[in-house]
Amino acid sequence: MTVDDSYMRLDLSDLGESYVKKSILNQLKEVDAAIFDCDGVLIDARKSYNMAIAKTVAYLIESLAGMSFPEDVISNRVIIAFKRSGGFNSDWDVAYAILMLTLLRLPGRFRETVKRRVAFLQRFEDPLEALRKMREDSARKPVQEEINSTFLKTLGDELMRFAEVLHEDGIDSVDRNIRSDPKVDRDALRLYEETRRFLRHPGGVGESVVPTVFEEFFRGSKLFKESFGQEPKFNMEENGLIDIEKVIIKPETLDRLEALFGGPKFGVASGSFLKPAEYILGSILERFNPEALVFYDEVFRVEMEASRRRGAPVSLKKPNPFSLFKSASALEPFKYAVYVGDSMEDALTVERAREKDPRFLFVGVYHYSPPRDETLTDFLAARCDVVLPTVNELPIILETVRREA
Repeated sequence: MTVDDSYMRLDLSDLGESYVKKSILNQLKEVDAAIFDCDGVLIDARKSYNMAIAKTVAYLIESLAGMSFPEDVISNRVIIAFKRSGGFNSDWDVAYAILMLTLLRLPGRFRETVKRRVAFLQRFEDPLEALRKMREDSARKPVQEEINSTFLKTLGDELMRFAEVLHEDGIDSVDRNIRSDPKVDRDALRLYEETRRFLRHPGGVGESVVPTVFEEFFRGSKLFKESFGQEPKFNMEENGLIDIEKVIIKPETLDRLEALFGGPKFGVASGSFLKPAEYILGSILERFNPEALVFYDEVFRVEMEASRRRGAPVSLKKPNPFSLFKSASALEPFKYAVYVGDSMEDALTVERAREKDPRFLFVGVYHYSPPRDETLTDFLAARCDVVLPTVNELPIILETVRREA
């Protein structure tokens, strides 16, 4: 890969090369705090979340359209395209966006089924219980000839094109683009609005359909019940997709950072939930400052409170720097803090944070963020401060620049 001479290029790991902007070396020497994203940085979640998105979309299409739908249509390529838009830090929102466009692109007879079923489901006060009962009572229809490989390939291409026009405002841009889509006629738009009302998105687990289905498949029945205090309705398997995740960060990485910072000045600012992180990271998470752990549980709670006060949806998800500022406030005093993330929305979060506080540097990690090479290219094209294969190279970089001070 050709990289301009504004970067130092280092070979620190078998997993890939590292890049440091020469212009930030002085700030890097003074870094004395680190805040981490979780998935792709601390935890290898390459398969689990994408599989949960695909499974959620397929399950809800089957439920609403009365047909089987292959999960592999919702490919990693499609999911990554949505995430690269910068407005989809929540996997619930990714699943919602893909589901809504897919329902509108289904052949006519299946859209009619969706229309009838959504109208039926809206008669009930609890959409989740209504959906569970309908799944129980309805025999699934076989795939009709209209749902063939040509349609499915066309759908994949359409989802990719749709993702390309989305912006940092996430599901707001989904709504905007669907309403202005010339392929969406009046009847389709009415179906879209009715389906939206039934799904109750955005919303939390136990009230909104997409998050509840997603978390049941992701966590499995046991962890779902422990996390939310609710019985699962859609997935009774004890183990979830979370069980294929692995830890990325090594204890010795934290040892070396603690020595550099003079204490455990580590935080988390993540769009994922605390309970799954505790489940995978175990005692590693106990080494972090508990006041500096900001997971989506807290972000979502504050969003809902602000939305109720305002009377309109409020989003504090990245790239809004809310979680980064909240985590950083618990690590004060510090001269400079690095935020380690694996996506462009993480980079945008730091960019926005620096408008108010210039003490943040961004470290983009790419090895566990598929597609690996595209993530690396995006980070370098965006002129990110530091680009590393994994979080485990971070102390090496900080030790190196301090030695050369």
